[in-house]
Amino acid sequence: MATSFKKFTAIFLVAGFFFYFASVPARGAQDVKAQQENQKLEIAVTHPWLALLASFIGGVEVNVIPVKIWNSNGDLIMNERGKILKDLPAGSKIIALDEQEAASSGIKANEKNKFQIHYLYSPFPVSINLLLDPSVIPFVAQRVLTALSEWDAPNYPYYQRRLAEFQARLSGSVLVGQVLKSVTICNMGGSCGILLQAAGCKLETLPQELDEWKKGNYLSSLGEFIESKRAAGIITVFDDDTPPALKKFLASRKDTFKWERPSFERDYPSFLHEQYISLWQKITAKPLK
Repeated sequence: MATSFKKFTAIFLVAGFFFYFASVPARGAQDVKAQQENQKLEIAVTHPWLALLASFIGGVEVNVIPVKIWNSNGDLIMNERGKILKDLPAGSKIIALDEQEAASSGIKANEKNKFQIHYLYSPFPVSINLLLDPSVIPFVAQRVLTALSEWDAPNYPYYQRRLAEFQARLSGSVLVGQVLKSVTICNMGGSCGILLQAAGCKLETLPQELDEWKKGNYLSSLGEFIESKRAAGIITVFDDDTPPALKKFLASRKDTFKWERPSFERDYPSFLHEQYISLWQKITAKPLK
């Protein structure tokens, strides 16, 4: 009996040592992963479109913190009610479009020395809505690359490859959008009009009643207008820039198309590809009776 007990104890100890040492590499790998996470370049970005670019170009090497985000209604708001910006420690790295855009994000003039702020432009030469324009966004992306490389020079080749991939895939997505070339669209959106034109769409001239429709007036006539256009093979498109009353009405209908906005974590070229294809499918689908 004593011999059996000694054998059991010896086996138990050997097994214990085995499992302990077997777990060391796993714990070591976890420690390495945690260390790599800590070594990531951490940047705050003032606008959701810039956050989207920085997230794509930075890839696995960058942790992006958006100062402003779009809420579920498509409104531009401070992330966590401004807590993100308030909690940024001194010396934090921030990418902003220009000084005016930084100020609109809550970064005061007297705080410029508190943070490491990289302004991409001085000032941004066109409307901020043109950040979506496929002919503009690659140039903005190039400046994001410059900012990341200034703070993290060893990873410049990686960021450069990511930028090249972004530009190639963006061009590919716009090429996919050419299925919409010469297709007439009734655009009641805002910034999405740039992307519709990039795909070669023809934008329908809107009637004078649009001003009243934006206020939520005469919506029955708007419904008739949408139905008449749909019968002619013309789809009505809107987005989160559409005035609230008009957007609510358009969103309630099944014969309209909403051009969405991506979250900053989304792969933008892939997202743009999906939007173009979804719109094409909506146009070619049989109208609901």
